[in-house]
Amino acid sequence: MTRDERGQANLLVLAVALVVLTAVAGIGVSLADGALESGQRDAMERRAATSLASQLVSADSSTTVRDNVLDSDAVESLTPADLELLAPGVASADVRVQIGESTVVERGTPSGGATVRRVVLVADETTENRRVNVSDSDSVTLPRRTTRVDVSVDTGPETTVETVRVNDRVALHSEDGLDGETTLRTSRYETLTLDFDVEGSEAEVALAYYPERTTKAVLTVTVDA
Repeated sequence: MTRDERGQANLLVLAVALVVLTAVAGIGVSLADGALESGQRDAMERRAATSLASQLVSADSSTTVRDNVLDSDAVESLTPADLELLAPGVASADVRVQIGESTVVERGTPSGGATVRRVVLVADETTENRRVNVSDSDSVTLPRRTTRVDVSVDTGPETTVETVRVNDRVALHSEDGLDGETTLRTSRYETLTLDFDVEGSEAEVALAYYPERTTKAVLTVTVDA
């Protein structure tokens, strides 16, 4: 092989090497860009899922009765639009919210993405009723705490109920006698004792109260962009 032929061969090898190097560099840049994009998407999904989970259990949220205690009825009525109001970051993503094994709201088909879990309490309001006959200075203690009590007084022609006290505080009073139904707002932190000032014979009092029942559960939020 002459010197010119060897030179041409070397140039050809160099050209091929440059083509291969350029292709490898391009693939490397593509892979790096893809990894960067994937990492950014993963971080966005994690932020959105964390934000939504935090808003769902916040004390100020419409989905709770207090911090980290979910209102069962409010959670079960959630819509995808509600989730966007709570956490705008989920607006363009597939999203799922679960309580335990039950899905309460879902949009799209989130199959990957980021998942955040929180241990919570789920509160259900129950209704209890009592009907009692009371005479003067009789008292009734409710066995479970509640945030309100409906008191309905039914008296005969010779009987009046002038005052109802809750834990020694005057809650209802009428010198002409109480009649009909009234709702009393109470503290869920106190056991309630109702005292009645009755003039005459016995009066019939119907009480309805609404104790809270809580169960522990896992809140799971998945966001897949």
